[in-house]
Amino acid sequence: MSLIVLIQPGRQNIELMPLKNGSSDASFRSILELQHTSKGPRPFKFKVLDGTNEDLRPPAEAVDLLRMADMILIPKHGDEVHEKDVINLLQGYQLDYEWVDVCRFCLSEGRFQSVDSKSVKFRGDLICENCAMSELYREIHSGTKRMAEEGIERLFQLLLKTKDLDRMLVFLDPKKMDRELTVFDRVTSGMSVDPVNVNGLDLDDRLKKLLPEKLLPVQSLSIRSGLLKKQNQLVVSATATGKTLIGEMAGVNNILEGKGKMLFLVPLVALANQKHDQFTKKYGSIGITTSIKVGQARIKMGKRFKMRTSLDSDIIVGTYEGIDHLLRTGTDYKLGNVGTVVMDEVHMIEDPERGPRLDGLIARLRYLYPKCQFIYLSATVGNPGWLAKGLGSTLIEYEERPVPLERHLLFGGASEKLRLINQLAQEEYNKSSSKGFKGQTIVFAHSRRSCHKLSDALRIPSAPYHAGLPYKQRRKTEEEFAKGNIPVVVTTAALAAGVDFPASQVIFESLVMGNDWITQGEFFQMQGRAGRPDYHDVGVVVVMAEPDKRLGQGESEEQVAFRLLRGEMGPISLQEDEDSGLEQVLVSAAIFDNIQKLKTVESLRLGGGNVDHMLKKLHDMGYLDISDQKIHPTKLGRIMTEHFLNHEQVSIMKEGIISGVEPEDIITNLEVFDRAFFVGADRIAATLNVRLPSRVFQGAAMEMALSGESLGKLDSNTKQKLMNFATDLLTCTCKDTPYCGCPERKFSKRLLQMRCDGASPAEIIETMTARYDVFAYLGDVIEYLETAARNLEAIVKIAEVTNDQHKKKQAKVLLKCIVG
Repeated sequence: MSLIVLIQPGRQNIELMPLKNGSSDASFRSILELQHTSKGPRPFKFKVLDGTNEDLRPPAEAVDLLRMADMILIPKHGDEVHEKDVINLLQGYQLDYEWVDVCRFCLSEGRFQSVDSKSVKFRGDLICENCAMSELYREIHSGTKRMAEEGIERLFQLLLKTKDLDRMLVFLDPKKMDRELTVFDRVTSGMSVDPVNVNGLDLDDRLKKLLPEKLLPVQSLSIRSGLLKKQNQLVVSATATGKTLIGEMAGVNNILEGKGKMLFLVPLVALANQKHDQFTKKYGSIGITTSIKVGQARIKMGKRFKMRTSLDSDIIVGTYEGIDHLLRTGTDYKLGNVGTVVMDEVHMIEDPERGPRLDGLIARLRYLYPKCQFIYLSATVGNPGWLAKGLGSTLIEYEERPVPLERHLLFGGASEKLRLINQLAQEEYNKSSSKGFKGQTIVFAHSRRSCHKLSDALRIPSAPYHAGLPYKQRRKTEEEFAKGNIPVVVTTAALAAGVDFPASQVIFESLVMGNDWITQGEFFQMQGRAGRPDYHDVGVVVVMAEPDKRLGQGESEEQVAFRLLRGEMGPISLQEDEDSGLEQVLVSAAIFDNIQKLKTVESLRLGGGNVDHMLKKLHDMGYLDISDQKIHPTKLGRIMTEHFLNHEQVSIMKEGIISGVEPEDIITNLEVFDRAFFVGADRIAATLNVRLPSRVFQGAAMEMALSGESLGKLDSNTKQKLMNFATDLLTCTCKDTPYCGCPERKFSKRLLQMRCDGASPAEIIETMTARYDVFAYLGDVIEYLETAARNLEAIVKIAEVTNDQHKKKQAKVLLKCIVG
């Protein structure tokens, strides 16, 4: 039997712990008291501990125990006075001993665990890994926020990596941020691709002068795969790798060689505006003209930015719907000879709402322009081979980033997030890259309202940016950010869809967008905004997760963060219901009057279905006339296609006209304006001590306006405005009021009436605020009025079909006053 005796000289007493046969747990724990004699310190009392009991033993047993030991160990850093007495005692009995570094946590529990330079640092000592993890676990669970197992496991991994418990405890406190600890991973840049030298390419010299001397990797891959030989390509590569220039090289070179104009299609009006400005400036110098084709602006708003809209330009930048409208109305002949179609953000084809229309548009363009070169661009496609095959294109795939990406994960609550965003954004703006550009930050917030609240709360200069803002304001923000004058832009997911803000850092203030967690594709799009090769040396992504934040009973934000950071892009899957399929077949029938042609077009659609079945159904619904192999939309069918309506919308309009429903009621039955907010939502919530949604037409907000008890706690001004709101909008007799939809419809009708009374969109908002303490964003009001005008145009035509001249006249009058 081997025996080691550990002697611990403590501040209060001296403890002896015998360890038998290599065990790290003491056979028993005992207390030794010494007395000073003429021969030096000698045992006076010896007590063996058994739980709370003490067994007093003869002092000589302590001496016998020490003499029996094969090794006597004394932990370092004990009490100096008792330590000296122990050494003198052992020397008096001529017993050898050794000094040892031990884990003090183990020692306090009656265990022996030696430590060395590879052990964990904690408050000036070294402790073993097991005790460090136990202490970290205890600290995690002593906080107010629960952390999921993924987060705990992440912290354990960091602890074993850093061997520093002090730093880990700092990590748990957002007020003391350690950037090295918050790093989740680092994504390296660059795959070795020999760059193509532009001077050696078969390009028009005028274009060569506008290009860099050497092409980026994905551009070089595209060239070597036949870009300049009119090869159709699907280019899948990370944001800022130079995909857009691939489309430009093909399109502009085809223009200069007389092979036809370029259509450059994008999903957003804001992106179309930006590309129009860039192409006008860049290619105007070599005599190439650029126009823009987006949805028609019907609402008169005074002076607008002048942009060329002529379809005889060399480059037409348009939204998907803008170009689709040309085809649907039979005016695509005005485009003339098209040599190149560039389809940006083609992964939008899987969007449940817009995807089927994009799928149909691509198929129709491929049929109409069979000799045209098609270039499809995307940063996020999980199954690019399948998509390339379906689009009849060569796949050009480059998975590397243009600059390295450093991704961080932080945990904290709402107030902590605000402080951290200020700190991180300021630190980033204080830096300058090797290219001479300051670091700028994009912060993604979960709603438009949050954009403004967060931007207003930040100490560092910032600007909100979202689709609800006027175009002039958005454009000014884009320009000032590009000049480096705005350190921070706070935006929604809309910015992820391609609007170019040269940011070095992206911060996710929330992983919620709207009413749901962001998807893997959205996350990759959004993080891809960090770092530009012409501006920055590295991109930084910061994900802020609130451990106990959940949507319903599902995942916590912390769990979502780990899922997104570890995730990979899933395969694209088209989500098309029968109504969407019927719409696309009807649109193609309006363009191609032959069943065989239509079937060919449908075969080009990724989501194409049973054509014969859909033709029969469209005929039975009254949208299509079929005669042998000839097909013609009925008047109702043509209205449906030209106005981008679905069957349900057409039915509401038609039945409303036949039933004598007033045009404004038909409009509000189709779509209501619900993007209205209480001005003082936070103040009201604090007064009532409730969680109040900022949106007016959410249940809790309307219930509060109906509650006399709640109103009684508010100041007189707020109380009066909420009473106005309840009186004007919440007085219906529906059984399920206020959730019946009546409040939203009444509010929308008041908005339309104010417009007909001559109010501008801005004046409408002022009136709403004055009467109800409710506000809306100018862009949202304009968008609703535009939608109302488009629907009224359709109602006028449907009234013609039903031969209701009275409704036609009413709708025309309402349309005229809404347009202004």
